[in-house]
Amino acid sequence: MEEPTHSERKEAARRHYHQDDAPPRLPTDWQSLIEEQIARLDTDNLPGKGKPLNLARNPYVSEADELAHGLLKNAGFTLPWIDDSRRIDTAVAAARAKLAAAHADYLTARDAEMCSGPQWIEGLWLRAVQDFRGQVEQLNRQIRDFNLKVPTLQLHQLALKIEDELAMYGE
Repeated sequence: MEEPTHSERKEAARRHYHQDDAPPRLPTDWQSLIEEQIARLDTDNLPGKGKPLNLARNPYVSEADELAHGLLKNAGFTLPWIDDSRRIDTAVAAARAKLAAAHADYLTARDAEMCSGPQWIEGLWLRAVQDFRGQVEQLNRQIRDFNLKVPTLQLHQLALKIEDELAMYGE
């Protein structure tokens, strides 16, 4: 068997080099291409594997909006105002819980008379109320800013009324 000449080797290398630069050919058999890609897919490490599909529809949203929201949600994204709403709700719950804990401490100390005088007990409670008032003012600013961002009036959050919040504690 004869070895290729220098010019033949050179021509073969040139053809091989130019084959890499050629645009990819479009497949003529799409089904085989799809099956090939499915065979390459690692189905053991897909996100959400083993979890049931949520097929519930929101009847108040158009299909296009629901599809877009579903894609964002499944990818771990939300609209900025949704995150703001969650942060406000968490902050309101934390402020209310802190005030409730301060009130419980106030009642316990007042009933047990564990301290040197009632002024000290009252002073702690008044300080907790003052802190709560400051938190409510800050939260109301956040709620106002949030209400400017949301797309519809139905999503607006109501500002907190300090008097209503403190009425539960006899203030």
